[in-house]
Amino acid sequence: MRSRCLKSDRHGFTLVEVMIVIAIIGGVLAIGVPKMFSTSSAMRAAIRKFAVLTRDIRSNSRLYQVTSRLTIQIDKDKGYTYSVESSPGIVLMRSELQEKELERLTEKQAEESKKKVAFAADARVLKKPVTLPKGLKFESVEKTGRDEVYTSGVVHLNFYPNGLSEEAAIHMTGDGGLNWTIVINPLTGRADVYEKKVTLKELRGT
Repeated sequence: MRSRCLKSDRHGFTLVEVMIVIAIIGGVLAIGVPKMFSTSSAMRAAIRKFAVLTRDIRSNSRLYQVTSRLTIQIDKDKGYTYSVESSPGIVLMRSELQEKELERLTEKQAEESKKKVAFAADARVLKKPVTLPKGLKFESVEKTGRDEVYTSGVVHLNFYPNGLSEEAAIHMTGDGGLNWTIVINPLTGRADVYEKKVTLKELRGT
């Protein structure tokens, strides 16, 4: 008699219960999946916009005979932003040694040294600094001829009146483990986008 009672208590899910579970799963997917794809699309759109900007900076430098620089800020507190500045004529790039010497100067001396080369925001290319969308950030920047890999602070990439520019690899990361590398060609200013992290050494095969 007892075994019969136990047997009668064992039953599977009813059709109503199954439908309720399916409805809950469907609701979660309806909310979460579009949001995930929307975030991914926003990040990809931001990367495309950033890549196209390098071509515009190069064209601006040649047309107006100015030295332009793409300024990248890598700061988890202040944010991940980029802007464009320019200075008349050809501004020679400081060597790594010169930049280290500049860091050793007092704040006042450093400011006086920088005033000799005046860069100002260039609204012809970009009206105001751009902040990367939520979930996307600059991870690091590599520059040809520099041993240092820049992972924080402000990084400048120069574009010259003769059409040349600094070769660089800009590494960006996004939520969900996404990685991109934007490589600036020194001869054409063109930016090639790789959907993975690639170093300058790897690109050269060295």
